[in-house]
Amino acid sequence: MVWVNGEPKPLEGKTLREALEELGVELGRVAVLLNEEAYPGTELPHHVLREGDVVEVVALMQGG
Repeated sequence: MVWVNGEPKPLEGKTLREALEELGVELGRVAVLLNEEAYPGTELPHHVLREGDVVEVVALMQGG
């Protein structure tokens, strides 16, 4: 099981990009943290999720 924004999801074995697309996340409009580390968008297709990974998806806000 992989944790996404505090909820368990059966996503292990998928790349981080595949998982985010399956969840309906609009890439390019969010920041992604993997196990409390910022994850660059260029690496999304390469990381395969493993049991216990923690993913946080944070919407980017504009303004001041």
